[in-house]
Amino acid sequence: MNRATIGLLVRHEMRMLLRDRRTVVLSILLPLVVLPLILFGAKFMNEWRREQLDATTYRYAVTGAYADSVRALIGRGERLAAEETEEGRQRASFLEVETASPDSSLSAGDVDFYLETQTGSEADSLDLARAEADTSDVALEGGVAGADRGDAERADVTVADERYPGVPVVTVYFRANREESRTGSGLLVDRLVDARNQDRTDALRSRGFASDPEEAIKLSRVDVATPDQAAGFYFGRLLPLLLVFLTLTGASVAAMDSVAGEKERGSLETLLTTSVSRFEIIAAKQLTILSVALFITLAQAGNLFVYLALGFIEFSGDLEIDVSPEAVLVLFALYVPVAVVISSLLLLVSAYAKTYRETQLYLLPVFLGLMILTAAGLLPAVSLRSVIAVVPVANVSVAVREIMVGHYDIPMLLVTCGTMLAAAFMLLRLSSRMLGMERLVTAQDTDEADLEGGAALFPRRVLLWFVGMWALIVIAPANVDALTRLEGQWAFNMFVIFFAGSLLMIRVHRLDWRKALAIRPVRPQVWLAVLLLVPSTLLTGIFIVGLSSVFLPFPEEMLEKFASQLLPPDFPIWKIMLMLALTPGVVEEMAFRGLLLHGLHRRLRPLVLILVVGVIFGLFHQALFRIIPTAYLGMVLTTVAVLSGSIFPCMLLHAGNNAFAFLLYRYGIEIENWPPELLLLNVPVFLFAFYLLYRYRTPYPGLLPFRKRLPSEHPNQPDEHL
Repeated sequence: MNRATIGLLVRHEMRMLLRDRRTVVLSILLPLVVLPLILFGAKFMNEWRREQLDATTYRYAVTGAYADSVRALIGRGERLAAEETEEGRQRASFLEVETASPDSSLSAGDVDFYLETQTGSEADSLDLARAEADTSDVALEGGVAGADRGDAERADVTVADERYPGVPVVTVYFRANREESRTGSGLLVDRLVDARNQDRTDALRSRGFASDPEEAIKLSRVDVATPDQAAGFYFGRLLPLLLVFLTLTGASVAAMDSVAGEKERGSLETLLTTSVSRFEIIAAKQLTILSVALFITLAQAGNLFVYLALGFIEFSGDLEIDVSPEAVLVLFALYVPVAVVISSLLLLVSAYAKTYRETQLYLLPVFLGLMILTAAGLLPAVSLRSVIAVVPVANVSVAVREIMVGHYDIPMLLVTCGTMLAAAFMLLRLSSRMLGMERLVTAQDTDEADLEGGAALFPRRVLLWFVGMWALIVIAPANVDALTRLEGQWAFNMFVIFFAGSLLMIRVHRLDWRKALAIRPVRPQVWLAVLLLVPSTLLTGIFIVGLSSVFLPFPEEMLEKFASQLLPPDFPIWKIMLMLALTPGVVEEMAFRGLLLHGLHRRLRPLVLILVVGVIFGLFHQALFRIIPTAYLGMVLTTVAVLSGSIFPCMLLHAGNNAFAFLLYRYGIEIENWPPELLLLNVPVFLFAFYLLYRYRTPYPGLLPFRKRLPSEHPNQPDEHL
């Protein structure tokens, strides 16, 4: 490798980049000006919104036999709020409105929320009926509650587990899609709670209780961490996300034009005809992208800290940032490999894409994937002394968090740096190899598949389809309140994303639906193998998850909370079977073992195909602690599809696995606590099932061979698939 040649190429790349004034202005100068405007605008809008809310008069109505008592309670709460001197407490004014139909008034916007009251005797008479009604209608101890009614939402407040006989009930109805309704109902509930607590305290003191009931037992919390450690824990989780985001935006400026742009201009072929090696070309472009990324990132980071010092960004007064020079050096040493990996990955994308526009399409999945890896630092139970140390980008995110709190694990930091540099080198080698592929070097923006379109283009578009589907699954629940509930999320994922998405892919690319969905018969012995795989796959998966938890642990509370949300105890068995077993077994298989497998089976060799489809299946289940078990299940299902050539065994195995897991959970059978030796006894059954599948296989049509044919082999020798 000639350093002088690389230096000459780097200078040439820099001149070409800086010659385009639009790139300099839009990518470097404009962000430096826009950032303070965004920060100032966000601060101004936040203050303006606070002033508007403080000046708003919230209209409400009170109905029911207990209304007069509630009005008196509201009055006492208002007086307590007026006496409150706590800084930052939001002011508010309320106006009661008379209405004959509170529901209609709330829908029409005549009131922002309303309170429905019941006396103790009324609530007692309806207790049995309420127990069978919506479980989200819950009562506050002492009389304040929130509930759902139609499209209205309940106020989120501290609630008692049960209502004692004779206790009145107040239910607050509001609309979460209206700012005044959501904010006003929450503020009024706070005042009701304050008044109720004060009434309780006065009642206890009138009967001889000497002290404040809240201080019957003196509790105190002592933080033994230094302010630097507390601030380091907070900023250590966010700093990697910020730096990766800035690096991505900075590196993409040069990466998109580096190779893909030269293909369109026709200058890349000229460069490849010279005596410069492909690796030297890639190394020069890599240095150019890295230099631009470092410059833009450091400039934006410095810009950000300047505005932080000027007060445009304000943090809590308890947070004090004081990073030692040693920590700065270590953080910079960790950041450089991250920048190298990101620039190498973007260079690889630019080398793979044939046009500038195609490069832009590939940037979205790269961006999402890197941000997911960087989010590993947000997981409190994951430490650097785990398998995360060999996961590129994710290891640096965890390492930064530990460094910011003063923990330096030198051996694992060296492993992290080594992993990042190895990943960067592999990406560079792969990029240089791509320059040897004629179809990726030519300046043409069309080829046979582009011209033919339809089914011929589907293998190159299938991953983009699934990236879009994954993005919808992640983004939609955060913006649509109905999708946060189990039923809404199930309906959206199953029927909108997977079912409708599969049909849309078939229609857009004019696919043969029987081939695309692998609608093929199988031998009878395959069904016996699948029935054996239903329990053995689950038991083997539990053993694998147990092993993975040693290297990648997750809080037990998180797992229990997720299980309780996914499998509510009040749901009937038939409903759980429909939502979590039957529907995913059919609809998800159409998408993954149908369209995804069909799109990739001529591009990847069988072992890689099984791994890729399984991992993508795992990533669609979002929660990090679910990726390993669902990816394992996805690989087993893909193997069944490859061996049987049909989607039907996969549907049965998928639905049976989910149903079996649910029944074990519902009846309290904790297989996780079984001895590992007992779980290993399941392995012979698992292997025998796959022996049956292999023995009576009808392989997926059109698969690539397991290995490349050697030059010594006869050119007409048929490929051995399975």
